[in-house]
Amino acid sequence: MMGSGHSLLPYLDGYWRAQLEAQMVPTYEPSYHPPRSPIAQRPEARTDSDGRAATRVEDLVADVFTGDTDFAVLNCLYGVQQVHQPRREAAHAQALNDWIAAEWLDQDDRLRASIVVPMSSPDVAVAEIERRAGEDRFCQVLLLGQSELLYGRRMHWPIWEAAERAGLPVALHIGGVFRQAPTSVGWPSTYLEWYVGQQANLEAQLCSIVSEGVFQKFPGTKIVVSEVGFNWLPPFLWKFDKLWKSYRQDVPWLDERPSDVIRRHVRFTTAPSDGAEQPGELDRIVDRMGSDELLVYSSDYPHRHRSGPGSITAGTSNPGLRERVLRTNAFNLYGLTVDDDSSAQERSQS
Repeated sequence: MMGSGHSLLPYLDGYWRAQLEAQMVPTYEPSYHPPRSPIAQRPEARTDSDGRAATRVEDLVADVFTGDTDFAVLNCLYGVQQVHQPRREAAHAQALNDWIAAEWLDQDDRLRASIVVPMSSPDVAVAEIERRAGEDRFCQVLLLGQSELLYGRRMHWPIWEAAERAGLPVALHIGGVFRQAPTSVGWPSTYLEWYVGQQANLEAQLCSIVSEGVFQKFPGTKIVVSEVGFNWLPPFLWKFDKLWKSYRQDVPWLDERPSDVIRRHVRFTTAPSDGAEQPGELDRIVDRMGSDELLVYSSDYPHRHRSGPGSITAGTSNPGLRERVLRTNAFNLYGLTVDDDSSAQERSQS
């Protein structure tokens, strides 16, 4: 979405604008994906001289709003959380959200966005949530999958409280603050190792959030696990339930199976599809998950995984399941309706 840090200059105050201009390379863009790799940027979506995609609203709208797409949620992974200087991080998170609102959301009323929050201090994150939470266009809070301290720990509870109070889901997205190794056993030497290891980070976050009692303390909490697939979920739930039965005295507040808690409070995006686009596979994985409400459609634009963004529907012949995955689950999660299409509105409320 962003070419360089220059895009934020109009949204920073004089002090932070001067600080950014003084840097040799004014950008915090993280290297989550190798440059020009298809998985990072679909070749047909690249539009600027650097081969980047999703840098202009008109291109994104043309690529994403095809068929019967009603809304698109933007997640800006600009590396603000990797600044590691609390005041600078807070200033840039605020500027980034202002930039998203003015340069993207104001340009098309079908666009929504996540609130990017600074992670160096929970109280500052809360302040940014509260600053933007009153706008319907910001529909969730964005946290990165790898953090310095697991999200279930009490230090992070003010963030969960603020999100619940605002009625906003919290998206846990692949990525990290990189203050420590991105795996539990040290630094990988290849991108492949890093990417595969992200699943373990999200499993650890879910285990922490459930075990520490976040959902008991803040029962309105909703979580969206983003861009790590979902085929791993059934064995994870099985193991979590099995060990909870043996160690439930360690977490007396957790008075029901972890799998039931996760099914009620957590959703998973469909990209990457984990092979669910194969005939019958979506039916199979949904059956193993134990619920048809857990998956919410995502295109992961402008990334390109092995399968196309909409191909997951080929994994089922059940029109009701297709509708849930493509629209209803997300509409229920975000409270979306389509005013000029009564049938779509009825589907969203089913």
